[in-house]
Amino acid sequence: MNLSLALIQWALLIVARVALIVIGLPVVALAIPFRTEGVSASDGRAIVNLPRWAWMFGNDYDGLFGDKRGWWADNTPFGWPVGSFAAMWWWAAIRNPVNNLRLVPGISCPVSECLITYRGHYSVEDKPDRGGWQFVTAKRHSGSSRWYGFYFVHEWSKTRAFVIRIGYKIKPSHAGSDEPAKGMTFKLNPWKEI
Repeated sequence: MNLSLALIQWALLIVARVALIVIGLPVVALAIPFRTEGVSASDGRAIVNLPRWAWMFGNDYDGLFGDKRGWWADNTPFGWPVGSFAAMWWWAAIRNPVNNLRLVPGISCPVSECLITYRGHYSVEDKPDRGGWQFVTAKRHSGSSRWYGFYFVHEWSKTRAFVIRIGYKIKPSHAGSDEPAKGMTFKLNPWKEI
């Protein structure tokens, strides 16, 4: 297990991501009035997204109105309308900050081009009866690039869990798949609803 390399990678990513999140707070606010119509990179549906000059802070998969399931529309803070400035800003700057960073080559993990190995449990989710831990490594077939992800879920009950997810959102099940590139996450929640 390359824990020391993973810790160095994660530390550098945290510094870069925090800096970009802070920069993104005003950038997203300035860019929303200039939003443009587009097409989702994940499923081809029509979306509204930030303009090209604010691309990194946008969301090429879901745009500014939230996920395709409609979860965001039903769960915006304070009951804001999903198309309101406040809801779009919260989605792009707070809920999914710097979302397109996962599409930047060299920063994102191209799981379809990698050999994926793991330690721990094959499947871990922050859902009931899916607890456990895994340390996953993705190594590019051609080259020495590596990406690391750690996922830990300790269920307190059928509805609450202690969750840690650090590094890349890579899973053992991505091995041999044609999944799109995966981005990074840093989640620590001692009382997450599951």
